[in-house]
Amino acid sequence: MPEEHQIALETLILAFNEIPDRIESAAQIAFLRGQAHESLMRLQSKLVCEQSFKPRAVRLEAAKFKTVERIEGKFDLVLLLPERQRDQTLSDIARGFDLLNEGGTLMVCLHNDWGAKRFEKHVEELAGNVTMLAKHHCRVFWATKTADLKEETLAEWRTFGGLRRVLDGQFWSQPGLFSWNEVDGGSAMLAAHLPAELKGHGADFGAGWGYLSHQVLNKCHDVAAMDLYEADRHALEAAKRNLGLLPVPCRPHYLWSDVPNDAPIGRYDFIVMNPPFHDGREPDHLLGIKFIAAAARALKSDGELWMVANRHLPYEHLLEEAFGEKSLIAQDGSFKVLHASSPRQSMVPVRSRERKGKWPGKRRGK
Repeated sequence: MPEEHQIALETLILAFNEIPDRIESAAQIAFLRGQAHESLMRLQSKLVCEQSFKPRAVRLEAAKFKTVERIEGKFDLVLLLPERQRDQTLSDIARGFDLLNEGGTLMVCLHNDWGAKRFEKHVEELAGNVTMLAKHHCRVFWATKTADLKEETLAEWRTFGGLRRVLDGQFWSQPGLFSWNEVDGGSAMLAAHLPAELKGHGADFGAGWGYLSHQVLNKCHDVAAMDLYEADRHALEAAKRNLGLLPVPCRPHYLWSDVPNDAPIGRYDFIVMNPPFHDGREPDHLLGIKFIAAAARALKSDGELWMVANRHLPYEHLLEEAFGEKSLIAQDGSFKVLHASSPRQSMVPVRSRERKGKWPGKRRGK
């Protein structure tokens, strides 16, 4: 069964049949958190997409959809596929209405497990009459922008998105990022066990809002360069703020990147990572395996990997295959810290298993 977000995309496309005149008459269409789909090809000339998640942005560009970092202007139709975090979704809905011309239509689709019915009621309270289609455990709901839109509510929702200070002002983050307003327990455990002797050129694979890199640069004074790889553009912007003013001799390098497909070969003296292991809500061990394989390729012959994982995830076998040495550094009831060194240069790359002609969904979560 496809993940929730992929089902929502299919359901959104299905709902086009309910309002064919509005779809065809729209001179300009915006797609927030847009994804490529073959049924959108006929709208390609008037569609502009925004996607902050690198693998999806790459697919949009490969399919020749116009993709921009941030959509500006006014549109007759705005499509939105929100994520599951409440504040982020309400902020996205407010932005969707802000992008509409008067009389334009906002169409939103979520999986039922992500609170679709609740958000439909929120939009109804904001905009008045809402039309809904329920299909495939999802809800598509759409509303027209009129003069009756509750501006006070809209103004409040606008404030829910964007970067804000968290953890008593120590860091910047925003709703929707992994562990956005707290330090993930696994990352904290890994940071506590990193040796101060790490040196040379390092990388943080799946850096998020930058906590691990922040700890490395504060603790390991012989680090000469640090590269942060992160697929979520918004997380990378938070990381830039969190590391930008650190009093350290090197300035980090930030890469909006899909680690399994974009990692270099033989570049790094060390890599730290807390790799993702969910695709939608379902565990997907392959994601962590791809990160380990990418790390083995990206390390120098004498490089070392420091990683944390949920205790139950079976990564040790691959570490034995990909590295000459591996060891368990620490574990508790939830997490384990693993160390590996002497990567095998013959390690076979692990790539995304995408079938030709398919429009795959998004990797999410850790």
